[in-house]
Amino acid sequence: MLKNLLNRRPSADDLRGRELMREYSALVDRLSQIRTCFDFADSNEEIDALIYEENAVLCRLRAVYQQARDMELRIEFTDR
Repeated sequence: MLKNLLNRRPSADDLRGRELMREYSALVDRLSQIRTCFDFADSNEEIDALIYEENAVLCRLRAVYQQARDMELRIEFTDR
């Protein structure tokens, strides 16, 4: 029985869940980087670009979060 569990191939849902978790982690990291960049922005154009990028990442995080919920995966999204 243990051998069967160890040799079991992941299902499509398992693989999609892992991919969602990787994407979620990458997006959270990118959001942190963007927010750090605000401290070093010198011009209004840089600030505007960071705002647009931050909003894009937040939208993508919401989509990933919704997909995870639809798959009944548990991830927590805390917007600081």
